[in-house]
Amino acid sequence: MATTSHSMPPRDLALVLLVILAWGSNFTAMKLALDQLPPLLFVGLRFAILVPLIVFFRRPASWLAIFGVGALLNMGQFAFLFSAMRADASAGLASLLLQSQAPLTILLAALVYKERVSLIQAAGISLACLGVAGFALIGGGNITLWGLTLVMCGALSWACGNLILRRLPDVNMLALFIWASLIPPLPMLAMSYGLEGPSPFAAIAAMDASGWGAVLYVAIASTVVGYSIWGALLSRHPAAQVTPFALGIPVVGIIVAAIVLGERITAGEAFAGAIILSGIALAVLGPRLRSPR
Repeated sequence: MATTSHSMPPRDLALVLLVILAWGSNFTAMKLALDQLPPLLFVGLRFAILVPLIVFFRRPASWLAIFGVGALLNMGQFAFLFSAMRADASAGLASLLLQSQAPLTILLAALVYKERVSLIQAAGISLACLGVAGFALIGGGNITLWGLTLVMCGALSWACGNLILRRLPDVNMLALFIWASLIPPLPMLAMSYGLEGPSPFAAIAAMDASGWGAVLYVAIASTVVGYSIWGALLSRHPAAQVTPFALGIPVVGIIVAAIVLGERITAGEAFAGAIILSGIALAVLGPRLRSPR
């Protein structure tokens, strides 16, 4: 059961930092893999790699929960994200915009679980929306309007998945994400065959060592390390206590993308990004900052 305490033990703080490093650097690895794989095929391949690990885990939850996590967090989020990053979004900006999942989670929790949204949270969500609108108005640069739309759809998929995780407090999250890896491969392979060309296996056969290394890093760092820890943290702490740490992910994402890929963001993008991060910070940290505890 999620605790109502405002403190997080040192062990969980260390786990949060590990997730920040894994997810932040993950976007650069995604971009490198997408140089050799079309996006839908990449989604299917990264989770197919994890399927054999099922033999080490008993089924951790109902098939409905496994399907929900697999469809939303594994398949939906990354199908949208990879499609955007293939040609319409830089790694750094994708890492930033995807964190819109934080205020979206708060909004969905209010709608679905009737959790109260305070005035300061509403102001933060509105500010984050203003920043996203700024990217839409800027156009071009490191992200297109289509890329922005796809990334936001990915963020919404993540937020919906968060709601499922919060109702599975006693589940082995690593086992859940491994079993949920059953969901994406076949649908993604079929969609890749229909939409990305009739030779997905030829694309896989043409990959070199750097491409395979990027795919393996994405699979292990994001799914095995990142989501298993993130899910466990959400099961032990309120969403408003865990999600603020996601603010560190785009910082790592932008820095790593600049170092490895040579990406640079424009002044307008930096300003709009700062508005988004400020809004997210206000939405998830505001109630805690106002509390005397």
